[in-house]
Amino acid sequence: MIALIGSGNVATWIAGRLRDSDEFRIGQVYSRHLDNAKKLADSLGAKAIDDLKMLDPACDIFLFALRDDAYPEILNEIPFKMSIALHTAGSVSQHIFKDHAELYGVLYPLQSFSKQTDMSALEVPLFVEGDRLGKAKDIVMRLAAMLSNKSGEMTEEQRKVVHLAAVFACNFSNAMCGIADDILRDHDMSLEVLMPLLQHSLDKLKTMSPKQAQTGPAARGDTVVMGQQLFALKDERLQAIYRELSDYILSQYEEKA
Repeated sequence: MIALIGSGNVATWIAGRLRDSDEFRIGQVYSRHLDNAKKLADSLGAKAIDDLKMLDPACDIFLFALRDDAYPEILNEIPFKMSIALHTAGSVSQHIFKDHAELYGVLYPLQSFSKQTDMSALEVPLFVEGDRLGKAKDIVMRLAAMLSNKSGEMTEEQRKVVHLAAVFACNFSNAMCGIADDILRDHDMSLEVLMPLLQHSLDKLKTMSPKQAQTGPAARGDTVVMGQQLFALKDERLQAIYRELSDYILSQYEEKA
């Protein structure tokens, strides 16, 4: 039986993947907000709890899906040493469990989750750190295979590098789309107009490197257009972002020239 600690986006995805599993049944769902725990637990036939002292020590696996900064406080509230503890965080060391679990590791899903969307068909590469799992490693690898058809092993150093790269590729690029959305809305247009361009940009990366695929005024060294676009931006923060990114792209362009 699994105790799922967390009720957010990642926890919701895990619950959905394990809902029909006989081998990996979720028996408890913890959240500081009982209503959140109950909503997820009810979908699983599990027990909702909002007090870590109510965790069942007999659970086989304690699976944590929390914000990175929540682990120290949460772990110190658990009144017993867990048998097997796993977390799903991108930048938290597996050794945070050292004094709290007999065996421990990481199940890192390399994906962006939102429980407001349908995640049932979401492709999720899943990586396991298992050097501290001992005899439980086979069980955890089976759990990983149940959660994703693209699972494998990864070291802690590799996970942190992949997480950093993902912040640039996903989080920062999404923030740029947010800026684009604001610019368009200010002129009574929708982000929808950029969707074919965004999709084509992603498709190109299947056959080209990002440096080969780079286009735009900075890649061309077109300082006239860059000057015009800087002038069109009235927000100094956006001007600074535009300059910094353009300077970076221009430096790559100069290297290729």
